[in-house]
Parts: sequence; structure tokens; C-alpha cells
Amino acid sequence: MINVIDTPNPDTKKFVFEQTIVESGTREFKKNDTIEDILVKDLFAIGDLELVFFDKNFVSIRKSKNIIWDNLTPKILDFLSKKIDQNFKPFIFTEENQFTDEISKRIEEVLNDKIRPAVAMDGGDIRLKSYKDGVAEVLLKGACAGCPSST
Repeated sequence: MINVIDTPNPDTKKFVFEQTIVESGTREFKKNDTIEDILVKDLFAIGDLELVFFDKNFVSIRKSKNIIWDNLTPKILDFLSKKIDQNFKPFIFTEENQFTDEISKRIEEVLNDKIRPAVAMDGGDIRLKSYKDGVAEVLLKGACAGCPSST
């Protein structure tokens, strides 16, 4: 069974599974990316999708602004229920941590322990992009990317 949850971003819904679909890491795919994975390619082939974000037990999907969910949600649910069943082998996404200084490591630790779980509840993710001169720049992914609540 897949539960569909609204997110603070009106163009993004969170499709939550009862099983693990990502063993490690997270990954965001955008419509114009070069996509190797056939499942992700086929998901975008449904049409009118802008972004797909995979996390431990959910997929966040952002639709095109001019499309209404009533027409799109049944197609996505049908696709996901056929492709991600009990025999589905979870994705493994490798993530690089390029930060070596102590302050950046501590920021990553706080993001991992305190902020990322809350952001994931809304169907998104947050990553440290850079830290320089006392300013941390973060990257929002999934439902949080482009959300009016995140600005």
C-alpha cells in the first residue's frame, strides 16, 4: 500500500511505502537530467513531472505547475504499485561528504540529527552546500526545493 501525503509545497506530493525503497543515501532527479535508471525514466515518461526525490521509504514528486493532481496521482500510484512491490530491491545511493573542517562537520552533524528528519517529514532533504566566512549555505531537495515555505 502507498500512502499519498500533501506537502507544504502544493506542486509536490509524498508517496510513502510500507517498505524500505532506499537502503542508503537519497537521490533527486530532475526532468532534464540524464537518467540511467529505467524505473526513474519510466516514471518521468508518465508526463508532467518536474522532479522525483527518493528517500528511505518515500518518493516525493513535483508536478508541472499547470497540471492538477487529480489527473496525475492515479497514474503515479498505478506505476509505483506495479514497479515497487515486495520483490523490489532497494536503491543504494552513494553520498559524498567533501567537508573536512571541524565546523562543517559539526554543521553536517546538526543537519543529520536535528533538521533532516523534520525536513524528510515534509518530503524533502537538506544538505550543506558550503561553509565560508561564518556563513553556511544549504541545498534543499525534494518537496523543499522551490517550496514557498522554504524561502
